[in-house]
Amino acid sequence: MKFIHAGDVHLGNPFSGLEGQLPEALKQMVHEATITAFIRLIDGAITESVDFVLFPGDLYNAAENSAHIQSIVNQQFNRLLAAKIPVYLSFGNHDFEADRRQHLPWPANVIVFSQQVETKSLTVKSGQHVAITGFSYQTQRQATRIIDDFPQKNHQFDYQIGMYHGSVGADGSPYAPFSVGDLLSKNYDYWALGHIHKRQTLNQRPFVGYSGNLQGLNLTETGSKGYYLVSDETGRLVPTFVDVAPVVWHEVTFNDVVDELDLIQRAQKLCDDEVGFWTINVSQKSHPEFTSRIASGLALEGLRANMAPNVWIVRLNLIDDYESAQISDTIDQQFWEESLVQLMSSFEVNDYLPNQVPFFVRDYFTTSAGKQLLRQRMTELISERRRSHEN
Repeated sequence: MKFIHAGDVHLGNPFSGLEGQLPEALKQMVHEATITAFIRLIDGAITESVDFVLFPGDLYNAAENSAHIQSIVNQQFNRLLAAKIPVYLSFGNHDFEADRRQHLPWPANVIVFSQQVETKSLTVKSGQHVAITGFSYQTQRQATRIIDDFPQKNHQFDYQIGMYHGSVGADGSPYAPFSVGDLLSKNYDYWALGHIHKRQTLNQRPFVGYSGNLQGLNLTETGSKGYYLVSDETGRLVPTFVDVAPVVWHEVTFNDVVDELDLIQRAQKLCDDEVGFWTINVSQKSHPEFTSRIASGLALEGLRANMAPNVWIVRLNLIDDYESAQISDTIDQQFWEESLVQLMSSFEVNDYLPNQVPFFVRDYFTTSAGKQLLRQRMTELISERRRSHEN
């Protein structure tokens, strides 16, 4: 048995904030990046002759979708129909009402999960019987513990797979909160998770994890992006990552940069065969004249003019060599620092900002400087809270 697990495709994402900056050669590629990644997934499914494809939420970037995007989805799912590959689809917090809005009819091979937990079944080419259990979001914020509605594994099936769009969290968290223990207690053979855009493994046996998104959507979503190709290996369902992103975001920090020529020479070594969007951080300790040119934007203009056509410098930041405040004794300090790192790895500040907040404010908090400010303030708050308890 073989299948694809692909969370958070986000078709229709506009890559906001780049349109006015990019050279013409890159604009079209960026505009079509999520579509290109999606088509590469379909190509892979057909080439590998998989038994089915799972999309655990946020196939679309929004509930309303253009006729162009719907037409592409329809065409690609019809390609899978011709190859006799079924698609199991659920909706997440971004596209939670997609099936209730005006939409082209789904091809016959597309099985859409309702807003209540339900189990679908199929028999794959090997003759194995598979159950797939999932649900679609009822609202944009799904604070109830949907995991409680998932049944225990039905042992009449050879494999039972859970599709779940949500995040680890306490009761009341806005995205279908669960714990890893909750999932493991169901005794399923694989959990195909969606919602977190960073590829993560929460448990190995059975596998519980996020495939991440197919295409990084902004400068914080760095590194290779794609889907999991999952194979049956002696009774275990084992995922292998497949990279399909046409545009890759990167972040690098250069220390002890002497001047602009030094910066350009270092940046030119970043070039490779892929299309790369780079955020470059430079220490404030550099020469004052150089740092003033960075602050004014002049250094960024010069840097962009000297890069290869497939490399675009999105940001050139000056950063402080900030060291976290000491939080008291070493054991507690280590605990808080580890907790802070874990929180910041999955925290999405835009989820907590109302729609009225201007784009430039949202954009700032996705940069290294914005994240650093958040981390610094959180560390200060922890220190203040500890001092108040000690007093």
